[in-house]
Amino acid sequence: MLTENRRTRLTILHLSSVYPPQAIGGAEKVASVLAETQVHNGHRVFATSLVPHPVAASLQGDVITRPLASRNPLWIADSARHSAPVRLANKVATIFNPLVSSEFAALLDDIQPDVLHTHSMVELTPAVWDQAARRSVPVVHTLHDYDLLCIRGALFKDGRACQPRHLACRALSLPKRALHKRIDAVAAVSRTVLDTHRKHGLFAHLPAERTGVIWNPLPARSGAVERMPRRAGMPLRIGYLGRLVEEKGLGLLIQACRTLAARGWTLSIAGEGRDHQRFAALASGLPVSFEGYVSADQFLSNMDVIVSVPLWDEPFGLTTVEAYAAGCRVIGSDRGAIGELVTRIDPGWTVPSGDAGALAQALARAIEAGTALPEERQGAVDDLLAELQPSRVAAAYDELYQRARDAVLQRLSGRS
Repeated sequence: MLTENRRTRLTILHLSSVYPPQAIGGAEKVASVLAETQVHNGHRVFATSLVPHPVAASLQGDVITRPLASRNPLWIADSARHSAPVRLANKVATIFNPLVSSEFAALLDDIQPDVLHTHSMVELTPAVWDQAARRSVPVVHTLHDYDLLCIRGALFKDGRACQPRHLACRALSLPKRALHKRIDAVAAVSRTVLDTHRKHGLFAHLPAERTGVIWNPLPARSGAVERMPRRAGMPLRIGYLGRLVEEKGLGLLIQACRTLAARGWTLSIAGEGRDHQRFAALASGLPVSFEGYVSADQFLSNMDVIVSVPLWDEPFGLTTVEAYAAGCRVIGSDRGAIGELVTRIDPGWTVPSGDAGALAQALARAIEAGTALPEERQGAVDDLLAELQPSRVAAAYDELYQRARDAVLQRLSGRS
């Protein structure tokens, strides 16, 4: 039961669809960094997620993990092997799964957290929010993507934004919409993500002080990588780092490169993906190399300009942050978190999403300038990196937790 005692040491329970070492994407990695930082700050921290088979509780980086065996028909890592109707049926079963809800309720009774912090909900029933509310446990949710609105979490399908949303997404988001008012405070990893949810009518029940943007923490590097400066007379080193898929804008980038002069630049493409051969064919005859999977730090240390022009609204844009940290200039899409970051750090270097002509002009301008990120923009980079320090992010969440706890206490006092 929540009390009015403002303890500096909280018991925090993080809940995400998966959690390292079962990491699938960025949300659970962020949850892990935050949880471990909170332990360092003196909190008692638990992490709960689904696992394919029963696993005992354990310590992971001083975070107490309490996994729940998945009760969904398909395990997330295996679902892509099944047909679309089977995957859709699995989504329905996931959203209404009473076993996960009841087992999580038992976990809440055992741990008795001061705060429940939920993350990725793609494999979880929203009934977990209701279970916490019944026990007067404050609920804080982080919007890492669009999974409260879209079963794919992207609002993007078949090469275009989902406007309007598909019928399946509208229908299957109704239970989340119905129960999202159990959330006492919400943070989004970018302004774009928060505004998109508000546009669709979510979180109107929350006052401004219990909503906001908290950027993802940037994990500490194990060691600095020395930047390799471009020698005089060398072509401008343009880079792409990410999955080799159309929605990341790689086809658009190659199309733009086709219109550039044949000299004065090279393009290095790092990453793996299902469409590698098709992109290699599109780049035939250009000064383009495919590097495969490489260390991001090492790759960025050898680049001057990074191109990040996804066709969808990226929720955060870790590659963009890492590129700036490495001293690269970024040419980015004007939409999503990429647009937010580039406008903040290096104004004037965004291009309209999906516009190959505008991207070609920006590339030609960068080749003519012949430099990486100018020294005068380094102060803006330093400010951003300071904001993304795990300790700063954890402090921001501490404030949000307290506001959520105050709201629940006020609600309880109104009942008495």
